[in-house]
Amino acid sequence: MKLFWPKDIGFDQAVELMRSKDTFTPFDEEVLLFTKALSKSLVRMRQMPEVVALGYWLRKANIQDMKKKWEEQNKDRLIKPRGIVFHIAPSNVDTIFVYSWMLSLLAGNRNIIRISSKEQKNELLDLILTEIAKPEFENIAKQTIICTYNYEENIGEQISEICHTRVIWGGNDTVKTIRQIPLNPMANELAFPDRFSLAALSAEAVMNMNDNDLDELLEKFYNDVFWFDQMACSSPRLVVWCGKQIEKAKSRFWSAFENKIQKKQYELTAASQVLKYTTSLWLATESEVKHIENSKYFSRIQVTDLPLEARERHCGGGLFYEYEIESLPNLSKVILDKDQTLAYFGFTHSELELLVNSISSRGLDRIVPIGQALNFDGVWDGQSFLKSFTREVVIL
Repeated sequence: MKLFWPKDIGFDQAVELMRSKDTFTPFDEEVLLFTKALSKSLVRMRQMPEVVALGYWLRKANIQDMKKKWEEQNKDRLIKPRGIVFHIAPSNVDTIFVYSWMLSLLAGNRNIIRISSKEQKNELLDLILTEIAKPEFENIAKQTIICTYNYEENIGEQISEICHTRVIWGGNDTVKTIRQIPLNPMANELAFPDRFSLAALSAEAVMNMNDNDLDELLEKFYNDVFWFDQMACSSPRLVVWCGKQIEKAKSRFWSAFENKIQKKQYELTAASQVLKYTTSLWLATESEVKHIENSKYFSRIQVTDLPLEARERHCGGGLFYEYEIESLPNLSKVILDKDQTLAYFGFTHSELELLVNSISSRGLDRIVPIGQALNFDGVWDGQSFLKSFTREVVIL
């Protein structure tokens, strides 16, 4: 086990210190000052746009807006933090543990965070450790443990026994593994397994754009796809085309997108190229596949259906399934439980509502404009963090 925070004491002593401290009240002033200070530091890391986005999310105006809504929703209610929240961070999105931790901290909890052991160097973590060590955040520091350990160790068992909420970020295998560890009977659990996401575009809307507007749309699409190399659960992997001018719209969109990637000087790894190629070869034998096109920066696979296995085999790195429909409600035929985010362009709110009402599976938890697929929100996979991180005391 490696303990990143606190420093100079052991894990057992850190847990003892944490449990000796009172929890915060929701949106405590020291916590608000900490989020503000962290935000200012994060937005300076311009070489890491996903960290800048995290800093922007933590900005004072957004947190104050969250506080206002919280107070309106809980007026005349007695709300307490749950106690100790145990966060198990994923290895593919290194900012996600901060979102989870910050929301739990805003709810007033003490926090134990297990980060991935794969990271050799973590600039984001270094910055956090610098901020939390400042004297003005002493109370937060004493209620925070950041560590990593191998799953073969029994550390996860120890923390699961004392925590009041367990948050599991990771793939299906991670969720299954962690769930074999007994959880404190008084605790609740939030689990975020593998998900699949898609984008839908109106062909007519794409054809009606001028070149500048198309370039702006592609910039947003690029961010949604490549900030995490298409490995984030909300990054689009299936592109759905809707309308009557689909072939023209596809030709215009993908040609301009290839130029966009070239200008961005996106770094292609040999491993990613090989993986995309072998995945497309595997899919070529499937009856649902109509056409495969491998280009330098991305691969496109035209499908007539998208079974769960094809979703499971997606390798990221710029592999796009493509599916065509005449009208948006037709998309409901291929939506499965696993589908999380739909990023859209060229559709009205009422058209999107019609789609949601026509879906009979568990699928789709978020519908956002292209460019906002990776934006984090206090409600994720249909679950409200602040509600899950608190409890209501009833006095009759």
